[in-house]
Amino acid sequence: MAPSSKSEKDDNKLKSTRKHKDHVVKLLTRGKLSGQFSQRLFRKLPPRVCVPLKNIVSEEFLRAGHIFLGFTKCGRYVLSYTSDCGEDDDFSFYTYHLYWWEFNLHSRLKQVHHVRLFAGEEIYSDLYLTVCEWPNDHSKIVIFGFNTRSSSSVLMNLMMSDENNRDIYITIASMPPPKPCSHCCPVPSATTVRTGGDCLEHGYVLNSRYQVVYPFPTFQPAFQLKKDQVILLNTSYSLVACGISLCQAGEQGQSSQILYTKKAAPPSCQTYAFPSTPPSSSSSTLHQESPESKQPSDRTNPSPLSPGQLQAAVRAREFAADLFRRAQGVGRENEADRDGRRADSMQKEVTQIAGIKGASIVALKEDDSRTSLPQPSTSGENHSLLQHTEQVMSPASVSSSSSPATPPSTSSQESGPTEPGYLNYTCLYYRLQQPGATEQAGGAYEDDKVQLPFTVTDLKGRNLQLVTGPYNGQSVCVEQLTLDFEYLINEVIRSDVAWASQFCSFSDYDVVILEVCPETNIVMINIGLLLLAFSNSEEEHCRPNTYHSNLQVSWDLNTGVCCTVGVGDLTEVKGQTSGSVWSSYRKSCVNTVMKWLVPESSSRYINRMTNEALHKGSSLQVLADSDRCTWIVL
Repeated sequence: MAPSSKSEKDDNKLKSTRKHKDHVVKLLTRGKLSGQFSQRLFRKLPPRVCVPLKNIVSEEFLRAGHIFLGFTKCGRYVLSYTSDCGEDDDFSFYTYHLYWWEFNLHSRLKQVHHVRLFAGEEIYSDLYLTVCEWPNDHSKIVIFGFNTRSSSSVLMNLMMSDENNRDIYITIASMPPPKPCSHCCPVPSATTVRTGGDCLEHGYVLNSRYQVVYPFPTFQPAFQLKKDQVILLNTSYSLVACGISLCQAGEQGQSSQILYTKKAAPPSCQTYAFPSTPPSSSSSTLHQESPESKQPSDRTNPSPLSPGQLQAAVRAREFAADLFRRAQGVGRENEADRDGRRADSMQKEVTQIAGIKGASIVALKEDDSRTSLPQPSTSGENHSLLQHTEQVMSPASVSSSSSPATPPSTSSQESGPTEPGYLNYTCLYYRLQQPGATEQAGGAYEDDKVQLPFTVTDLKGRNLQLVTGPYNGQSVCVEQLTLDFEYLINEVIRSDVAWASQFCSFSDYDVVILEVCPETNIVMINIGLLLLAFSNSEEEHCRPNTYHSNLQVSWDLNTGVCCTVGVGDLTEVKGQTSGSVWSSYRKSCVNTVMKWLVPESSSRYINRMTNEALHKGSSLQVLADSDRCTWIVL
C-alpha cells in the first residue's frame, strides 16, 4: 500500500537511513572484534579522506616527470620515482631516482629523502619496477627492476647481444630515520633533502646487476622476501639468499649472521612436509662428507702414496674418462650393452678407490683439471650427470672458501664438516670511509654465476670500505648463500630418483619457489627438467627420448643442506615446444601454490608497489593506504 501523505514518506526514508547506519556500525564493531575490516565497506571513501594529488604536490614536480607509486607500509611516506634518459632518447642511458615524501593529511607533501637507483649501471631501456618492503623489517627497502628488451630504441638494439637474456637490477636502500637523527643531518634544514651525512644506519645503498636466461625466472616477492632481512634471487643458474643487516659495535662475527648460522653443526636433514607432495621414507640429505672427515683423528700427517694407490688413482681417472666418452657417444645398441657391462665390472673398483686415503683422491683432483667446479652453461646445452663423477668422489674439493692444496687432515680439523658441493657462502662487512683514506673500488666477483657482484655505497655514491681486520664500529653485513642448480640436479638424480638408470643428460631447467618458512628457514623449490633418457621398452632402448620431469627439494638456510622431498615421473615430450612445456609447468606450480596458500596477516605482509600501469599506457587511479583508510586521488 502506497504512503498516503508526505509525512509517511519522510518517516520511511528516515527509517531506511537509520537502518543503513546501524548496519555500518555493526560492521565496524565486527571488524573491531575480529581485527579485520571488509574491503567492501570502504570501496568508496568519504571526500574528507580523499586528497587530490595536485593539491599536495607542486606542479613543477609533476612536470619533472615524477611517477608516484604508493604509500610505504608505515603510512608516513609516499614514494615516487623519475627516469631520465637525456635529450636523445635513442643514444642515452636511463638514470633512476627514488624519492620519499612525508605525508600529512592536511598539508603538502614534503620531500625528505632520495637515492639513485642501480648506480653505475648502463640502463638502455625503460624498466619494470617493483618496490617492496619486508614483513617486519622497516629499516630498508628493495627495488627490483628488469627490462623485456621490447623497446625500439636504437641504443638498445646495439647493446643487446642475445634475445634470450634479460637484465635484472637490484637496489637495497636504507629507509630515512623515523625521527630526526643528528648523525644524518648535523645542521637541520627544512628546505634541503637529507644526504646521509656520516650516518651508516640511514645512509647505505646496495646495488647489483645480473642476467637471467630463458625460461626467465619470475620475481615472487611473496616468497622471495618472506624472511626479514633476506632476499632470495633466482639467477637462472643458482638461488642466492642475500642477507643484509646493520651490525652495531662489537657484533661482527657469527653472532651477526642471518644465514648459515649452523655451519659447524653436524649435517642433519630436517624434512619439510609440503602438503601436495609428502616426503617419502626414502627422502635423503644431499650433504656429503669427505672421506677424510670419517678417518680417525690420528691421521694428521698423510703418508706418501704407495705404487698401488697411485695405480688405483690412475684407474679411477681412466674410468671417469671412459664415462665421459660414453656420455658423448651413446647411440649404438651394441656399444651401450658393452659399456653397461664394463661399468658394472668397474663399479667395484670405484667402490674400492673411494675408500683410499683422502690424499690420493685429492692428488687425483689436482692432477686432472676436469675436477673443477661445473661452469653454468647457457640454456639449451646438455648437462651430463657424468660430468660430476670425480667431484662426487672428492666432495671436499668443491668448497669455494677452502684451498684445493690444503691437506685433508688440516682442512677437516680447522673448518669442521665439509660444505656440500652445491653450496657457496660468503660474509663481508662494510664501513664508512675514514677521513684521508683512499676510496676503494666497488668489489666484484670473478664469476657472477657463483656470487652476485654487490657494490655498497653511501647516499652520495661513495663506495664503503671493506672491513678486512678487527673493527668495533658500525658496519653493514652482506651475506650470500648460493645454491648451485646444476650440481644439485645431478646430485638428486644420482641419489634419489627411480629413473636414474635411464637418465642420459638434461638440456634445460626452470626453478620455481613454492614456499618459504621464515621460522624454520626452510625454502621449498620445484625444479622442472627437460632431459634425455632411455625408454623402458627394449625396442627403443638404443635411442634416448626427450622427457619432462620435476624435482621437489627443500633447502635449509641454517645449514645449507638440501633434502629431496619429491620426484616426478618421466613424461615424454611429443610435438611440444619448450615454451609450451614451461608454460604448463608454471601453471602447475601456481595451482600447487594456490591450493595450499595461507593468506597474509593484516600486519605481517609484503608491501608491493609497481609501475606496471605506466607500461600498459595507463595510470593508477588512487594511491591507497588501506591500513589508515586514506586515498590520494591521481
